[in-house]
Amino acid sequence: MAPSRHNPSKDTPDVLGLILAAGHSRRFGGDKRLAALDGQTLLAATTARLAPHVSSVVVMLRHGEHARAFGLPAGTHTLQAPSSPIGMGTSLAAAVSALLVSSEPHHQQCKALALMLGDMPGVRAETLQALAGRARHDNIVRPYHQGRAGHPVIFGRAFWPALAELQGDEGARALLRRYPSRVVVFDVNDPGILTDVDTLDDLSSLQ
Repeated sequence: MAPSRHNPSKDTPDVLGLILAAGHSRRFGGDKRLAALDGQTLLAATTARLAPHVSSVVVMLRHGEHARAFGLPAGTHTLQAPSSPIGMGTSLAAAVSALLVSSEPHHQQCKALALMLGDMPGVRAETLQALAGRARHDNIVRPYHQGRAGHPVIFGRAFWPALAELQGDEGARALLRRYPSRVVVFDVNDPGILTDVDTLDDLSSLQ
């Protein structure tokens, strides 16, 4: 199946990208977000990969952090996670809660949210384009490669209030189980949707 054409414009908000980057890289042995990849940080590389396929990007950082420390482009919109230790679900809920009350026009008008992890720069451009093209206000688009689910997952705006209520470490899996009839499974020939960077060996495989 040929990928759907999707040419987002910064002036016509459509799908918003949310990159979660508030974790602590315990297996990596340092702050993997700052690891060098192709002349930029790992987080900047992930952001640059997603940005052309969404109307705008929001990056969630740890409390007290700023975009410039990670080499993110000037003007990158960031959110800060709560200062107390939190799990993936709580972090995602905090980000979506902020987006629901945001006064930014892009945040108010977009119909869906592409949820990406900050250590996944290997997702192919054509995959991101095709996923964004399938986004709707009332569906959830989930990519699969060889039977395994990956990222980004795109949540229609109808599901944002439920995302804002998540707690703990589970992330959005509970939401996927709650609304199985609204999940659009999209098979892709792209191992990048499964490839995150947890160790130095993982990083080396991308270089």
